[in-house]
Amino acid sequence: MAVHTLETVSSFERGLGSACTVLRIDGDDLLAGSQEGVLACWSVDSGNERWRIEMNGPISDLAVTDDRVYAAASSDLIALDTNTGDIIWSRPLEGASDFVQVEGEVIWAASSVYEIEISDYTESTVWMFDNEGSLQEQWTFSERAWYFGLHEDGGVLLGLGRPRCGLLRIQSGESALHRLLGESSPVTTGACGFEGRFLIGHSDGRVCVVTDSVEEPSEERSSPVRAICSSGQTWFSGHESGEIVSSRGWVDTALGAVESLAIGPSGSNGSGIWGSRWNGESGGVTVLQIADGTIILELGHYCRIRHLQSTGDNIALGDSNGRIHLIEGAVLPRRLSGIVEETDDNERRSRLMERLRRLRGT
Repeated sequence: MAVHTLETVSSFERGLGSACTVLRIDGDDLLAGSQEGVLACWSVDSGNERWRIEMNGPISDLAVTDDRVYAAASSDLIALDTNTGDIIWSRPLEGASDFVQVEGEVIWAASSVYEIEISDYTESTVWMFDNEGSLQEQWTFSERAWYFGLHEDGGVLLGLGRPRCGLLRIQSGESALHRLLGESSPVTTGACGFEGRFLIGHSDGRVCVVTDSVEEPSEERSSPVRAICSSGQTWFSGHESGEIVSSRGWVDTALGAVESLAIGPSGSNGSGIWGSRWNGESGGVTVLQIADGTIILELGHYCRIRHLQSTGDNIALGDSNGRIHLIEGAVLPRRLSGIVEETDDNERRSRLMERLRRLRGT
């Protein structure tokens, strides 16, 4: 199978100036944040830049509503106007600002404190603000959260590292409720899956499918889970070893740790699993069939693709050089067809030139 480049299939490419740390697509808005604190918004349809702002970086997370963007940036939680990028309010948090989620008029944030002397996290806090930026409640605990998601019954669910591991359920007006998940393995990542189930990845390679009452763990694998996504009831996990594992039973293996996973356009009918990998020297994206893991498309790239974000028939990719690429499902088949035609033309030209050289030689 031919390996194309990311640039040849992208509808447009834009820049942040430093490594991309977060991506979001919300309607016609494509938002991206950087290591150095640049937050930019472009139109998905036109590619035009709507606004750009600089703040203290890195930008760790974004939550988007109709009229506001909430950014976890450096040690702050910042509310911005979605249309203009103007800052509405900013609130300092303790330590690094890690996550943000919005539930109606409530803004949830998580921060953590890292101690250089012991090379570990010593304290984390969950903050609950109203939409005017007034602090309503806060909860402090010893572990860092590696997943932070909204719970359908209100409040948030956190996936914890050591020492306790497991999950932490937080609701307004209540104490935090801790829950173990089988073996005591640190949570590494998570996602909200089909019908409100949570998909929790662990350092021992397991994925737990969690509901309020039960969890269904997968088997252990040789390396930690680095990324999770789902399509209906099927989930997919990406591992440090380079494996992409499906709950349907197939496994795709390639060199390089999996950086990110997303459901995106396949270049034909339906969707595929997009997985980015990085082996320390080169990177790329593999697009796989949902049903059996067959490779649909391979895209090479000159640097590390850190983030994938998809919605509808579009997928955005952000790399370690701060380049943002948008690929549109409606355009992708035409671009792939154009690459094939151009390749065929080049091969025909090469054959013609070879025949001319032979004629000159005689």
